[in-house]
Amino acid sequence: MQLAGFGLGLLLGCPTPVDPAATQPAKRSDPVLDENDPRVVREGEDLYAAEVIEKREQQAALAEPAATALGSGKPDESNGMCRLYAPELPKPECCNGEWGFDADVVQRGCGFDLYLGESFQYTCGYYFLKTGKLPSWFRMSFVAGDTPADAANTHDRKLKRVAKDERLSSTPVPGVEGAMWSTHDGLRWAFLPGWSRVRQLSWRGTDCSDEAMAKVIAQLVTAVEPPAGAQREGLVPRSRT
Repeated sequence: MQLAGFGLGLLLGCPTPVDPAATQPAKRSDPVLDENDPRVVREGEDLYAAEVIEKREQQAALAEPAATALGSGKPDESNGMCRLYAPELPKPECCNGEWGFDADVVQRGCGFDLYLGESFQYTCGYYFLKTGKLPSWFRMSFVAGDTPADAANTHDRKLKRVAKDERLSSTPVPGVEGAMWSTHDGLRWAFLPGWSRVRQLSWRGTDCSDEAMAKVIAQLVTAVEPPAGAQREGLVPRSRT
């Protein structure tokens, strides 16, 4: 009995030797990555996680000041087509048509010191400057309607609906047969006769008096409509005669 207990003690007290390395978890081998892996990007002799490179480029783009094209905030004629100007547009473009606008007529008639230039955004904008003031704008476009009166009626309906004021109505421009104009909230619109399509002119009422604008409109109405496909006659817009 004692021998049996002694034998059991030997069995319990003397465990089988174990290799320590066998008890450690197997070390995983790192995957082999090269530039063919879509998760990495080569930069020089090194490989970087693609998301790291993308984040770095995004941060650099945000830190870099946005480049503006010629004509943005400063008149420019290097395009050879027009005197280009837009107060804030990052990439202004010359107007893509003619509306009989005459920069000299408007400058003299309204007392501006300088014609800054033009740029197109939905309609054609022409910009002028009086010393000590912000730039003034005049915009021109073609509008629907067989006559200026038709175009003015359509304009009035929209304006009444938006402004919720049934009293708003266009009236004839004094001394200019067939021309109509309208006003609301400091803005002015005129609808000009004489061409195959009705021309709309808009401006701020504070930039030129009604008396002066009536004379300007009278001269713009006499402008000759350019033939189809005609090239511009100069960098600064002038009415054809």
